[in-house]
Amino acid sequence: MAGAAPAGQSVPVPVPVETGDGMRIAALRFDVGASRAPRARLVVAPAMGIHQGFYQAFARWLAGQGIEAWTFDYRGTGASWPRPMRGAPGTLDLWCRQDYDAVLRHVAALQPAAPLFALGHSFGGQCAPLLPSRHLLAGLVNITVGSGAMRHNTAPTRRRAPLLWYVLVPLLCPLFGYFPGARLGVIGDVPTGAMRQWRRWCLSPDYLLGAEPDARAAYASATYPVFSLSFADDELLLPAGSDMIHAAYRLADVDYRVLAPGDVGMARIGHVGFFRAGSEATLWPLVLGWLDARAAGLAAASPVSI
Repeated sequence: MAGAAPAGQSVPVPVPVETGDGMRIAALRFDVGASRAPRARLVVAPAMGIHQGFYQAFARWLAGQGIEAWTFDYRGTGASWPRPMRGAPGTLDLWCRQDYDAVLRHVAALQPAAPLFALGHSFGGQCAPLLPSRHLLAGLVNITVGSGAMRHNTAPTRRRAPLLWYVLVPLLCPLFGYFPGARLGVIGDVPTGAMRQWRRWCLSPDYLLGAEPDARAAYASATYPVFSLSFADDELLLPAGSDMIHAAYRLADVDYRVLAPGDVGMARIGHVGFFRAGSEATLWPLVLGWLDARAAGLAAASPVSI
């Protein structure tokens, strides 16, 4: 449920989006206000185990800057599954090729004139090349997008990973009917199908590029521009994994940056800190600047009717 916004900030509007296979996805639209048209639109695709509410501060801030923002929950999670988790539907394929895809198509159809961007947090950026609607994208912003393969985990995460993949997931998913990560303090609650597919990705040395037959070709053929921010203090993923993922783009213009917290005057960023309070003065303007530059470039390239 959308909460009230502080005075002067965008109030999110709930928008149900129907997928191609008949599921209803809960999305929120953050409007720029009735007095102006948005310069662009941006859909935020969540990370594994994170609900759309986590991204609301960033989405509201974008709306205040003139970028219409959208958030959503994948099927089987958050507001898209307001019921007990046992038996919740969802796989990574369905999250990407149905849910994420449906939201992009819905937003694109509402205002075809404004350029459409996506921002993927972790999984939300990893899967973007697999989107059937990727041709609609004017660009992709990646935040802490890398490889979850064990060889690309930080040392503390790599030490815990075998327990997760070889004991907890095989044991708890059949027992509970989903992965009960919230009560364990690991990832969050995730549908069984999504967790098992993610396990297959993470046990492949090349992550989804090795686990999904069409992933490497999808990355190599993608042409939308990419702006990517990773952080040196990411507690989960090593820069080598982000390097591998972004190097798989062959045709796209990729602006890939690894920042240390000190580079932007922050004490800590990590895997999720980009979206926390305080980033509006340092990190969020980097994304806004890139979006504005891309939108302006598209506007300049479009023919003007007289």
